[in-house]
Amino acid sequence: MLTGGSAWDARPSPYRVPRDVDIQALILDLAHAPAARLRNALVALIFRHPACAPPALGVGAALGEEDRARLELLTRYLAAAALRRKWRFVLSIYLPGQPTIDAAPVAARLGVPSPEEGYGRPCLHAAAELLRRGQPFPYNYESSWTAAADHILEDVRVQARQEERYGA
Repeated sequence: MLTGGSAWDARPSPYRVPRDVDIQALILDLAHAPAARLRNALVALIFRHPACAPPALGVGAALGEEDRARLELLTRYLAAAALRRKWRFVLSIYLPGQPTIDAAPVAARLGVPSPEEGYGRPCLHAAAELLRRGQPFPYNYESSWTAAADHILEDVRVQARQEERYGA
C-alpha cells in the first residue's frame, strides 16, 4: 500500500528525491488504492509526467483481466492521454519536449475512441463510462480528471511566471 513520510506524523519520507521512488510500485499502489481520489492521482501523474506512461502500461499488462485495478489504471491512462490532447498547445509552451502518450492501442483494446479524436473529449467520456458500468453511483470521473489537469496547468503557469520573474 502507499507509504511515505509525513512531517505531521513525525515519519520522514523514505525518498530523498523523486527519482528514488519505484514508479511501478507507486502506479500499482495507486491503481489498487481504496479511495477514488488516490486512483485519480494516476491521471495527474501521467498527465504531468508522460514518461510514466510506459511503466503504467507495463503494470497494466501484469494485472489480470479480471482485476478491477487493471480497468482503473487503463481508463486513467486514457484520461491522461485525452487531457494531454486537449491541452497539447498549452503543454507545448509550458512543458516543451515531453514525450507523447501512445494511447490509441489501449483505446482500441477497450473499445473507446482514440484520445486523438475530438480533442480527447469522446475518449474521456467513454473511459468514464467504462468505470461507471455496474457502479451504484454515477460518479463524474470526467470532472475530477479535468480538475486534476487544470491544477497541474495552473502550477506550471505559476512556476513559469516565477522563473520569468526571478530567473531559472
